[in-house]
Amino acid sequence: MNLDRFLAIVKKYTEIEKLTPTILNEFVEKIIVHAPDKSTGKRVQQVEISYNCVGVIELPDTNETDSKTA
Repeated sequence: MNLDRFLAIVKKYTEIEKLTPTILNEFVEKIIVHAPDKSTGKRVQQVEISYNCVGVIELPDTNETDSKTA
């Protein structure tokens, strides 16, 4: 993990008006799209984005958040 390098890239693109292939390639190392899961009756598909220098950043599960507020 190289946080300083990642922050340098972030500072370089503070005002992005259009996402270009160059910008995307500087930030993203790879994207993994998993097979869809329909076991709950709803189609759910996991997508992992691995960023250059910092890897995968885990975000809270939006499905759990939505069901708690409903």
